[in-house]
Amino acid sequence: MTPRRVALAVLVGLVLVGLVLGWAGFRRVRADYDAYRAKIQQGTKVAGVDVGWLTPEEARAEVEERVARPYYRDLTLRYQDRSLSLSPASDLNLQIPVNQMVDEAMAASHQTGYWPGFWRWLGGNVESLTLDVPLQVTFDESATARFLSGAAKAHDLAPTEPMVDVQTLTFLPGRPGIRLDVEKAAELVNQRVPDPGQREVTLPFSIVQPDQSPGRIESMLNTLGPVMERPPTVPSFYTATLPLSSSGGLAGTPLVTYTGELTWTFPYFAEYTGPLTTTYGFFFEPGLPGSRFDVERATRQVEAALEAGVTTPITFEADPVPPPPFTPDLLRPPVKARLAGFPGVSSLLVKNLDTGEVVFDSNSDYVLSGMSVVKIGIMVEVYRYYEGAVDEQTHQELMAMLGRESCNPCANRLLAEVGGGSALVGAQKVTQTMRRLGLKQFSLCAAFRVVEDWGNEGQIVLAANASPSPLAGINLVQAGTPRYDRCVHATSREMADLTEMIYECTQDKGPLRKGYPKAFTPQICQGMIDIMAANDLRNMLGAGIPAEAKLAHKHGFAGYDVPWGDTRAEVGIVFSPGAAYLVSFYIWEDTPWIDFGIAQPLYRDVSNMLYNYFNPEAPYWAPPPWAPPRPTAQ
Repeated sequence: MTPRRVALAVLVGLVLVGLVLGWAGFRRVRADYDAYRAKIQQGTKVAGVDVGWLTPEEARAEVEERVARPYYRDLTLRYQDRSLSLSPASDLNLQIPVNQMVDEAMAASHQTGYWPGFWRWLGGNVESLTLDVPLQVTFDESATARFLSGAAKAHDLAPTEPMVDVQTLTFLPGRPGIRLDVEKAAELVNQRVPDPGQREVTLPFSIVQPDQSPGRIESMLNTLGPVMERPPTVPSFYTATLPLSSSGGLAGTPLVTYTGELTWTFPYFAEYTGPLTTTYGFFFEPGLPGSRFDVERATRQVEAALEAGVTTPITFEADPVPPPPFTPDLLRPPVKARLAGFPGVSSLLVKNLDTGEVVFDSNSDYVLSGMSVVKIGIMVEVYRYYEGAVDEQTHQELMAMLGRESCNPCANRLLAEVGGGSALVGAQKVTQTMRRLGLKQFSLCAAFRVVEDWGNEGQIVLAANASPSPLAGINLVQAGTPRYDRCVHATSREMADLTEMIYECTQDKGPLRKGYPKAFTPQICQGMIDIMAANDLRNMLGAGIPAEAKLAHKHGFAGYDVPWGDTRAEVGIVFSPGAAYLVSFYIWEDTPWIDFGIAQPLYRDVSNMLYNYFNPEAPYWAPPPWAPPRPTAQ
């Protein structure tokens, strides 16, 4: 081979080698350029993250880590004392399009043509962008409200409404509830979602008060009325059968049997055939208090407690309602019924001296034989005559005249003392004084008649009818009214008035004190009351009251087969725990002698009714001291 050919071959080889080497270098340079073109251009940012010279994959990873990931962290929602987790991705459908933002950055890079850009790149002219692809965050804002609505449904605290417990009579205050303000809370949460640095939200809520308005409270408390209110039991009257022992006393605790009606039977008085086993008691039940629930006051009480923040139960008590007071309307029917059992005429006046109330008044203006009851007038005249200064002898005469034996000779001697030695003049002076005191029907026309050798035992019985007068035994009053002794008489009202005058004088008032201030002082009048109380014959009014009850009284009998029929009477003051009351009780029958077995039970029963009326809570269950003794074999 010629050198020329060798040189040519060498040249060709060199050219080929150069071509091969140049192609390889070109390919290497293009590969570097292609790698450059595959990366995001310098100066490009995505959501503030510099992604220049990063591949899209690298940029996505960088943006995902540095930007997107914090947005997807759960939000902690504080509601009351609970912590709720809200996932932006799953609960709100939060979307951050990292791929799209990186693609946008990539698309903005290398917009120069390939070859022009290649030659510029080969020349070292590398382009730089000023681009920041903005963060794109989207989520379903309406989903926030839906999420919070579910949370409210699960965790809201409804208010506890007030209640009334009728079993314990209490008002249970309501308690406030809590309600999530969904609208405001959703707005607040939606503001935090695009802020990854704020991933804790305290949810707003409102306090929901129970309905404790005055109207509702009053309406609720009204339900306690039927439970707490009870009308009082009105006072009532009843009779009871009381067992007696063989000795005549009450046999243990009395067995009280309600009869339901007034029954007046006294078979053992009509014909006594054996020992008594029962007697009768008369009772006034004072009634029982009721109760009333003051709804208005209870409502005010609850309102004040609620204003003070009370949350504990409020208990109520009903106000006691006293039973209606005793009135004479309760007393009159049984007394009238008992008096109706007497075959003659009765005259009864009863007065509460503590209150001045007349509780019973029947036939008290009938003029009746005065009997020994008028001796109360003699006592008054004696004290008036001596201006209150009676000596011991006179005092003893007064005690005997007004005592059990009702001493007629004593009365006559006292009449003679005030009559200047004449009992007749003394009787006239007594009558005059009584008339001045207002006793217009009072009459004592002569001295008392002493009847000796009365009865089988030869005892001295002092009759209350005076010496016969021309009018004796002649009935000059209208038909249907009692006849009476024309010498000694008065009305039961007048003798009640006279006895009341003595009582009023002990209180430093009344006609005696005013008309005769020197003769009648409270102390002197109390002495007259004590004289009357010393009368221990208690088988009439005294039979129906306890033995310890003070009874200032005077009794009288006027029968003994006189033409004007038989009269019995007793006037007195009973000093009982419940009241001091005055009784003037006369009976008359057109008969020579009112049977003992009729008169005594009548007085006992009426007196017992009166005592129990004035002392309903401490009645007297008395055995009958007037019961006839058991007959003995002859």
